[in-house]
Amino acid sequence: MTTLTEEQTHLVREYTEMLVNVDEAFEYVVASFSDYAKTEGDLILSDILSAFVQLIQVNEDLTTIYHENMEVKNSIINFQEVIGAAEKLNGIFEKSQEKQEVVQQYLYPAYKKWYESIHPQLVVYTQV
Repeated sequence: MTTLTEEQTHLVREYTEMLVNVDEAFEYVVASFSDYAKTEGDLILSDILSAFVQLIQVNEDLTTIYHENMEVKNSIINFQEVIGAAEKLNGIFEKSQEKQEVVQQYLYPAYKKWYESIHPQLVVYTQV
């Protein structure tokens, strides 16, 4: 198991918390497609996409931290599948039906699969 410094542990803790927040945000966005009282779906989806940019930046640091742990490194690399699904939103963000289809059928499932892979691997490093 990789030994982390206090600073690295803090980074991994914040990263795993962000992963949980993005997962919860996706749940809200998906619910907003059928629950019209949830009016912030588009704003939250934009926040998710902004969070992806931050995740990409931290992924570079994590790849360095976990350079000897191939399982974690491969999971980090697999975030590209989520980015590929997110790219399906290009040009359709204002088209409600198409956006809903991409989020429900591609983007959220890709994120959920990746999240369920990476989160358990990293959260063990944040527990004292």
